[in-house]
Amino acid sequence: MSKVMRIEERFAIKLPDTLPPEVACPLICGGGTVFEAVVNLVESGKSVAIASIGGLGTAAIRFARLFGGQVTALSRSDAKRGGAMKAGAHFFEACLGDTDKMANLAGKFDVIIDTNPTNPDIGPYMEMLKINGTYCKVGIPAASDMNFTYAWIPTICAQKKIAGSIITGTRRMKRMMELAGNELDVFGKDNEEWHTETVHMTEVNEVMDKLKQGKAGHTYRYILKWDE
Repeated sequence: MSKVMRIEERFAIKLPDTLPPEVACPLICGGGTVFEAVVNLVESGKSVAIASIGGLGTAAIRFARLFGGQVTALSRSDAKRGGAMKAGAHFFEACLGDTDKMANLAGKFDVIIDTNPTNPDIGPYMEMLKINGTYCKVGIPAASDMNFTYAWIPTICAQKKIAGSIITGTRRMKRMMELAGNELDVFGKDNEEWHTETVHMTEVNEVMDKLKQGKAGHTYRYILKWDE
């Protein structure tokens, strides 16, 4: 939260001149979280599902699309359809939380990247995977709800994988920012496309309350800014 920070040079990342700070901010945080998973799992032509469409989800859609994936956005309702399609999703399914609707997508995806910070029953997600598919969790559930279970037989027989992924390191972060700076048609040129809102640092408590109470509306992320 400081105005100035002193760090070692090897951890510093130069922002591309073409990339506005309002776009760079959500990339460095949420973008870096999903970029690691996309780099490791997404290849051209693979069918990729992004579960839960918010700050992480829209970044994951953009990166998965850039890496050649056929991207489907998964959400609980149609409320996020417009934002997901604008971010670059090829398809949208309002199915999460509805086991019947999720069952209709059985065997459809090579990769599912789950950005939701809750701990759902992963059974319906695993059923949506193709043989050799991977379910990757990047949203971290509450400490009181960390455990999950799933049957071994369908995992073994279909050679499916359950994985997790954490925020990317400095080397890939630099690569990510270079990609974003060179692909503004994909990553957007302003905070409106990222559903972000810039507020003064003194309003941090107010925006935290909005996020906790689910009153942020169509804002996926708040960007805190000091006066220059």
